[in-house]
Amino acid sequence: MASAIGELDLQSALRLLRHAGYSDTLQSLGDGQALTRTGLQTIIDLLCEISQHDGLTGLGNSRHFKIALEQEVDRASRSGEFALLLLIDLDHFKDINDTYGHQAGDQALRAAAQALAKNVRPMDTAARNGGDEFAAILPNCRPDTGFMIAERIREQVERTPIAMPDGTKIQVTASIGGAHISPWNKHLPEEVIEKADQELYRAKALGRNRVSMDRAAPTQVTFDERHLLLNPFGRNANE
Repeated sequence: MASAIGELDLQSALRLLRHAGYSDTLQSLGDGQALTRTGLQTIIDLLCEISQHDGLTGLGNSRHFKIALEQEVDRASRSGEFALLLLIDLDHFKDINDTYGHQAGDQALRAAAQALAKNVRPMDTAARNGGDEFAAILPNCRPDTGFMIAERIREQVERTPIAMPDGTKIQVTASIGGAHISPWNKHLPEEVIEKADQELYRAKALGRNRVSMDRAAPTQVTFDERHLLLNPFGRNANE
């Protein structure tokens, strides 16, 4: 009975991976027949990979985004470097679905994802956070450069034409809200998301297709506080 259950779970995993586009890889492994230990590990690795990526756009999914934000908030509190969270929302996305259909909506999402991916660094995190909302986490991003990066993403989305099923092309725009993660300060991920969401709402209220950023909070940390943050167990920084 146990082996039958294991076989059922394996077949379910294989179907999931085929749907995600890994048919060629599975074929090279024997597609579930007499898998070696290495083959099983490859399947496990692939399942871990797709568990954190959005199937439609290829970007990180909401789970991946939450984990990455928690890590960056913690890192910024100890590193002495600013970071930035951007929330990107497509303007009038419902109208695209209602007018052209969900296939066109999916195409718009893919195009926006490509525009986002082209304008972030390898060290950054780009994710689809659900629906037509995307997010980008930018480590080591100074306040004087954050707006320029967000504006570059917005412009890329605006100048990327979206091909519709009937052959016509439409223009999609995006509104972006940004929240800085200041160094040496303890933030909660939920607080950072709320600030970025407020700025996103402000961008939409001001007419959409624009960027709105919060003001980076000043960092005031004493030498002793900085020493404790860098050396939580009391070790000498030179050791």
